[in-house]
Amino acid sequence: MKRLSAPSRSHRGLALILSGAILLQWMLGGLFPSSVAGFVPDRQEQGGSIFLPLVMANYVPPEGRLCRFGVGATTNIADYRVNDLRIGWYTDWGSALKPARPGGIEYLQMVRLAQTGPTTYASSPSASALPAMIAANPGALWVIGNEPDRRAWQDSLEPQVYAIAYHDLYGQIKNADPSSRIVAGSIVQPTPLRLQYLDLVLSSYRARFGVDMPVDVWNIHAFILNEQSCELRCPLPGREKCSGAGIPPGMSDCTGKTYTIEQHDDLAIFKQFIVDFRRWMADNNYQDRPLIITEFGVLMPPDYGTPPFGPPRVNAFMNATFDYLSTAVGPSGYGSDKGRLVQAWAWYSLSDNTSYNGWLFDPVTKARTALGNNFAAYTASVTPRINLTPVKLWTEPAAITGSGQAAGTALAAQVANNGNIAMATSTTVRFYSGDPNVGGVQIGTDQILWPLDGCANTGTARVTWTGATPGTVTVWAVVDPNNTLFESDEADNRLSAQITVGQ
Repeated sequence: MKRLSAPSRSHRGLALILSGAILLQWMLGGLFPSSVAGFVPDRQEQGGSIFLPLVMANYVPPEGRLCRFGVGATTNIADYRVNDLRIGWYTDWGSALKPARPGGIEYLQMVRLAQTGPTTYASSPSASALPAMIAANPGALWVIGNEPDRRAWQDSLEPQVYAIAYHDLYGQIKNADPSSRIVAGSIVQPTPLRLQYLDLVLSSYRARFGVDMPVDVWNIHAFILNEQSCELRCPLPGREKCSGAGIPPGMSDCTGKTYTIEQHDDLAIFKQFIVDFRRWMADNNYQDRPLIITEFGVLMPPDYGTPPFGPPRVNAFMNATFDYLSTAVGPSGYGSDKGRLVQAWAWYSLSDNTSYNGWLFDPVTKARTALGNNFAAYTASVTPRINLTPVKLWTEPAAITGSGQAAGTALAAQVANNGNIAMATSTTVRFYSGDPNVGGVQIGTDQILWPLDGCANTGTARVTWTGATPGTVTVWAVVDPNNTLFESDEADNRLSAQITVGQ
């Protein structure tokens, strides 16, 4: 498994110790792999987009990379023909100064953690090594910790220690690169026990630092695993199946949710995980944040289950989860993504055949497996789409002239691309006083909106309104007013808001 001292790219350390009774326990409960996530960073501000170079070998144009689909790579991703999968991002549960990005795909940076005392921790990379990585990867997505709720096998931090580590690293990364996006380390699975662990993290953060924990993106893992304690104080039966998700550190429960082998690919349970976590986000005032699933799939070996967890069964689960994640919306969904529950997801894994199931490529021959063929066939059928939607319209402090007078009313509009690919070209945003369809008057000039990545990444356009008449007025923002872009929904390019213009 991934250890703090060696953020390696495989799970072979675990494979070497899985034998005898331990292997049997894993079969029954499902040892959890070292994991993560990825999502395309929100890099766009007026005039400030960041682009990957177009001279990369095997570069894939943005319209060929689906931002919602990713993979977990336990070996060097550059050794595989991943462009045929049309993935938009990947993770390898570590960090890199110059990560491999075949075809221009995105790389998820991660800081690994380990608890060293009741309120202390160590990190990899260290605080002294982080500045160079941050500087070399502006606008990156940074995950703070991997499965902090998983005892021993992963980062294993008690809630109050994770809160401290998250606070420290959030501040260091944001201060060095305000365009970065910080992700709370993924829990093993969003069961009631794991949500209670996160409740303790949030309350610890609030008690220690006096504010709510700032999170740009939430992420989870979504395997279906037993929650049984291995501690001798806990009774049998139950303890013999303690090698699943286990009990989070800092919690004294003996049992959480338990599942049978046959439930490991239960689609109803998987769906409920997503709904429950989105509801938890809304209950804690994080509904307006993206959610990514950084690891899910099938871990049970191919010869287990009835029918066995061979390619037909695993591919059926893959297709069903892809269908659900691509379409699931709900009242707790992300508004900038038209109410979708999940913005991006990563299948486990690219090539880890040491102990688990689900690998897309043979790590020796580098050839695609039956599962990889199914993945490629699925994404080949996905229609690439962009869709621009103004999601917020507001006023900002007006510019002040040299004489101390307001130079005008400053308007701003946040625009999201909730399609599944990046924009290939820029477009315009136009502001109006009054409905433009019934005589509204344009405010200022057309503003350029630089290309946005998909998956509800956002950018902001601004204009100064001079000569506005004081009072309450309805203003409008219209994206792509000349219909120069082909979008999946042309009806949601307008947004209005009432504002008050002062003296």
